[in-house]
Amino acid sequence: MVSDWIQWLARLVGVTLFGAQASVGVKCAFAFFSALMLALLLTPVFRGLMRRLGMIDQPDARRINQNPTPRGGGVSVFIAFHLALLALFLLDGGPVSEEFSVSWYRAFFIGSLVLAVIGVIDDKFGMKPLVKLLGQVAVASFLFFSGIRLHGIFVSFPDWLDYAVTVFWIVGAVNAFNLIDGMDGLASGLALIASIGLAGSLFFTGCFHNMIPYCALGGACLGFLRYNFHPATVFLGDTGSMFLGLCVATLPLVSGSRLELVPALIVPLLAMGIPIFDTLLTIWRRTVRASLGQQVSRREQIMTADKDHLHHRILRQTMSQRNTAWILYGVSAVLVAIGIIGMLSKKRAPGVFLIAFFVAVVVIVKHLVRIELWDTGRLLSNRRVTIRKGLIIPLYILFDLTALACAWLLAHWVFYAWIPRHLFTTSMPLHVGTVFISLVLTKTYRRVWQRAQFGDFSLLIGAIVIGVVVGAGLIRVVYDLPESIWETSLLLGAFSLPPLIAARLASESFRGVMQELKRHALLQRKTAPRLLVYGAGLRFRSYMREQTLHLDDDSGGVIVGIIDDDLHLVERVIYGYDVLGGLNDIPEICQAQRVDRVVVTCVLDAEHQEALLRMAQEQGFRVSVWVTEERGLS
Repeated sequence: MVSDWIQWLARLVGVTLFGAQASVGVKCAFAFFSALMLALLLTPVFRGLMRRLGMIDQPDARRINQNPTPRGGGVSVFIAFHLALLALFLLDGGPVSEEFSVSWYRAFFIGSLVLAVIGVIDDKFGMKPLVKLLGQVAVASFLFFSGIRLHGIFVSFPDWLDYAVTVFWIVGAVNAFNLIDGMDGLASGLALIASIGLAGSLFFTGCFHNMIPYCALGGACLGFLRYNFHPATVFLGDTGSMFLGLCVATLPLVSGSRLELVPALIVPLLAMGIPIFDTLLTIWRRTVRASLGQQVSRREQIMTADKDHLHHRILRQTMSQRNTAWILYGVSAVLVAIGIIGMLSKKRAPGVFLIAFFVAVVVIVKHLVRIELWDTGRLLSNRRVTIRKGLIIPLYILFDLTALACAWLLAHWVFYAWIPRHLFTTSMPLHVGTVFISLVLTKTYRRVWQRAQFGDFSLLIGAIVIGVVVGAGLIRVVYDLPESIWETSLLLGAFSLPPLIAARLASESFRGVMQELKRHALLQRKTAPRLLVYGAGLRFRSYMREQTLHLDDDSGGVIVGIIDDDLHLVERVIYGYDVLGGLNDIPEICQAQRVDRVVVTCVLDAEHQEALLRMAQEQGFRVSVWVTEERGLS
């Protein structure tokens, strides 16, 4: 009886506030501002409560905060979000939309409540990572069996696969936001941008009612961000970060549909781009370091925290938490904008995503994954895990056959919208087979490609050309296929040359990449000796090759540049290093580059040696000579 009166009163107030038929805009505004006000009011309350409960983040070597700060403030985000939706439900007399129904709200509230309790326990007492992971899987499983699943977006597939993919998606998103929550305002700010982007994608597709939960989430995040932005007076804790990940992962599963795959999945993927990328880097980095069995200060297991997250790296460059947060906000906003642009212009979407992917790869490789690449290179360079010599030739053969098959497919794809099935049993075996036989007859697999000369690569190119021509002739004679066989053969040769040559250059390129990564790593260490190399000839090349054989040895120092007596080489680049000047420029270079030692890799006459030693005495640097020479043993 009492509940009926409450519902009747809520409907009466709802009619008063919204009118008989409230517009979607009014409901979205109500959800946003009510969640915002609730978060603004509740966050200080829970901040004081967490402080009294002893839930404090104390500064240490792993944390960024300089002062003790309460954690667990994400409870206010959780309550603000749910109270805003509940108030709207009571005032409007029904669910916010057909998709976000009463059954959805009941299931989502229970699942998010269990996850929030797990977060509070972890924030207060600490919890083993495996136990917390099992709790997350249990929540994701409950939501799946309650109907929140990827099956509604993708085409139908078996329930067991649907379950596995859905649980992986939810648990991955929850942990992605949990890992990225390591700096003031970062996780809450990224969730705010994600909610705006997801709401925007629904707006452009006409799903206006489904925007309401995202508006509530955005308001709750903005209200909490008032206290969480640098300098933060309260942290989300696992309670808030896991809840934000759960919202960003599961809300699109309900608001999306098969007809709108892009806003349903691609936009949330891009909205979570930074947390997902940071998670992948973390798994890669910690797995490699655990395999190496050695860390900078201690042995690090995969689940052990470190200070090499994206925000840590950018913070080391900017030295400002505010600037770091704004940089990551900007990147996230750009990713969301790319997703929405791709959704609005579906015909141009592949091009938009291709450009974004290319730019992302350049930025990632150039600035963000040096640590992971360096550790991976050290792992591959370790003799205990290197590929045994007996496997090199089979690997070359396997790679060549795969590359030739892919080149054949690409060459025929240019001429055929759908490659005829009979070509796979007629053209493909002869084309790929003749090229492979040609490679075998020219002793390609008996050559040591790490020490190959120009003639070796010329013979490789000739073998491919001969194999392609002979294969085309055999196909024309045996099967009498159309004239386009010659055009496809030409493309086959063009498409197969780059990967086969690149595979032979991979070893040398790997050493060059590792040497460059080592150089950048050592340049950031103030204790690493800084070397200036005297001489840019063949001995310098031998010296560089010797350096790459000792990747784990940091005692050798880092090369800052080269000097040479040939003034025509000044301001040129040799083996990736700048030629800074000649002998007379050494004093100026030493002061500018803070040189500790000059390594001589050329033959110096007595006059030049005397001048160099005099400069060393005046400038305070050491001089050493690197020599390779023939010596008689008998």
